[in-house]
Amino acid sequence: MVWKIDNPAANESGKILWELVPYTRGRGLDLGCGPNKAFPHMLGVDNLADTALFRIHIQPNIVASCERLDMFGSASMDFVYSSHLLEHIEDHESAIKEWWRLVKPGGHLVLYLPHRDLYPRIGTKGANPDHKHDFAPEDIVTTMKSLGGWDLVRNEDRNGGQEYSFFQVFKKRSDKQQLYSHRNHVPAKRAAVVRYGAFGDLIQAASVFPLLKAQGYHTTLYTTPRGWEVVKHDPNIDAVYLQDDDQVPNYRLPEFWAHEEAKYDRFVNLSESVEGSWLALPDRASGKWPVSMRHKYLNVNYMEFTHELAEVSGPIRLKFYATEEEKAWARKERKSLGADPLIVYALSGSAVHKVWAGMDGLIARILLEYPEARIVTVGDELSQMLEAGWEAEPRVVCKAGRYTIRQSLALLDVADMVIGPETGVLNAAANLPMPKVVLLSHSSPENLTKHWTNTDAIEPVNVSCYPCHRMVYLWNDCHRDEATGTAICQASITLDRVWRAVHAALMRSEQKAA
Repeated sequence: MVWKIDNPAANESGKILWELVPYTRGRGLDLGCGPNKAFPHMLGVDNLADTALFRIHIQPNIVASCERLDMFGSASMDFVYSSHLLEHIEDHESAIKEWWRLVKPGGHLVLYLPHRDLYPRIGTKGANPDHKHDFAPEDIVTTMKSLGGWDLVRNEDRNGGQEYSFFQVFKKRSDKQQLYSHRNHVPAKRAAVVRYGAFGDLIQAASVFPLLKAQGYHTTLYTTPRGWEVVKHDPNIDAVYLQDDDQVPNYRLPEFWAHEEAKYDRFVNLSESVEGSWLALPDRASGKWPVSMRHKYLNVNYMEFTHELAEVSGPIRLKFYATEEEKAWARKERKSLGADPLIVYALSGSAVHKVWAGMDGLIARILLEYPEARIVTVGDELSQMLEAGWEAEPRVVCKAGRYTIRQSLALLDVADMVIGPETGVLNAAANLPMPKVVLLSHSSPENLTKHWTNTDAIEPVNVSCYPCHRMVYLWNDCHRDEATGTAICQASITLDRVWRAVHAALMRSEQKAA
């Protein structure tokens, strides 16, 4: 639309809010924030001029003029965002230079400005008396040409609804090139997959991507940096849309998703496709159902439902894609260990119930029976406490918090066996050919391992709450065994049961190799 004198200006940032998300991750500024910062994580800067002129209540994080920002170091910000401010500044070129100074290489300068062809120009009826400039997109580009390397990733006239502006996003480059990727071709058939969560959640989602590609879709994954780490080299993902944790407040995610869905031919939202659906959340009604009711109605295979939700058909295949460099590293690592067999043990998962107290006894039995074995323990830094006591044993290679998650998953391709609770590591190994022993806790075999290859799923016994089909965050949500300090479902799994499964699987592998 073209601005009209009888049409209220309203909240300008609110008009562009959801377009800001991919460019305003991390630490950054909302310059001239006014009474409402675009997002809570932004540092709002304002000189309070509107408070003095119009009695508008403004509480920025920093009270300052946005023309000089000496309190911030050069390249100290992941983004600098400004809405309807630059046109009020006399020396706009100096201001842009100052804002650009703050942006890190790889970061973004995000501008939303009234368009001179859509908004009254200075001196005409309805013009803002405080405006110093009438801008069009090419004016900003001209100024930016003297400021080093960048990529203009968005450059749009915004004249729908109540907008009368233009939107520009410059991504800072570490070289001097000036690119215009906003001109790139937009694929004809586009799909989006939304999946936040832990490593295992993204590995499960990976089963959907090749099936969408087979249907001819260019696929964009919406996820967090943590989730992206394990799928970033998946050849079936064409683009990624990264969001920081809670960058969009949870209660506003439905608005954000509705806005994004309009951009795609297919919008697959896998949020709560497992958690909240088949793993009840403890603060929801289903989390309080009797165990028998949860088992009756929630004992559904996660991957079958994921495929149905994505409206794809084809083989269920959980897969981690290592790079050629990572594969070479894994082969070299295996050779250096001199292992026969090489066993990867995932120490714990992302919740308190995903750890088994019999680990030490199992490792001891394996080493007694297979003196040439090497057991590589993997997990996060917190899992290092579970390695205590094995540091001096050369056949136990303690790598929790030392291998990256991608190294841990790349090593699976050269392993002879994988053992552990319900974790991302076990999900990544699900369809690999080597034997796997998984210690179940809140899931049943129907839920988790139905489509896994060569897998012994060890279920707890004589535990009234198994399978609980619940998400577990704290011990308040779980029954703890006093003797071991682990969940009672895990404490019920005896060393003998796991050893028999491990020993039998290794013997089968030996016989097959012979």
